[in-house]
Amino acid sequence: MKKHMRVAVIAVVCALAACLGLAACSSSSSSSSTSSSSSSTSSATSEVKTIEAGKITVAASLDFPPFENLDTATGNPVGFDIDIMQALCDEMGYEMNFLPTMKFDALIPAVVSGTKIDCSISGITISPERLAEVDFTDSYYDSNQSIVVMKNSGYTDVKQLEGKKIGAQSGTSGYDWAVENIKGADVVAFDEVTAVFAALQSGQVDAVSIDLPVASDMIKNGYSDATIIQETPTGEQYGIAVNKDNPALTAAFNEALSTIKSNGTYDKIYDKWFKID
Repeated sequence: MKKHMRVAVIAVVCALAACLGLAACSSSSSSSSTSSSSSSTSSATSEVKTIEAGKITVAASLDFPPFENLDTATGNPVGFDIDIMQALCDEMGYEMNFLPTMKFDALIPAVVSGTKIDCSISGITISPERLAEVDFTDSYYDSNQSIVVMKNSGYTDVKQLEGKKIGAQSGTSGYDWAVENIKGADVVAFDEVTAVFAALQSGQVDAVSIDLPVASDMIKNGYSDATIIQETPTGEQYGIAVNKDNPALTAAFNEALSTIKSNGTYDKIYDKWFKID
């Protein structure tokens, strides 16, 4: 009897031990699974990365008024894009660090490298080709193209420019538009917008292909002897270019952009640079 009881007790103890062991394994497995899931979620939610802590380092081609250019009195960058970027940085709690001017066609490669700048805002049109290299924020400005000639040139229609020399800033949609739409044109690339207009004024080129708001600003503030003969509704959208490895920065920009649009900050900046008195 005692022998049977001893065997029974041992069996019960073994059964309990087995159950406890299974429970422990189950608990360990569950904990491991939860930890793995938590780790996966954590890695998926990346944080904003910047070249320098607390700062957003930005580059632009500072010769594209009224979006960006250098103030001749102070040497500081000014323009619509500059004010938009400052508002976004303020909203996000970052200091804005604007680097010296860069050539326009060097901006996207600089964003791709991710070693010197966090982003670029420089009247950059969002396009499939550029999206293959960088990410873009939501659009912050809609633009069109234009053709500019000298008032005394005799040109009144773009068809008259077929086979002629057309000036444009290198790497821009204005350059691409001229190549694609003006038959037989010799499209000449320049590094800066001011150089494009200087070439027009001196007769080196017959016309200029450039973003409409820039053409209007250049004519208003320095080239009154030039005129726009065509406004082309291309429906382009400008975005801020960000490295593809920093999606959190793009998301943060989009959130801040939405905020400044809803609280009236964007409208104040827009009116400052584009409102017609």
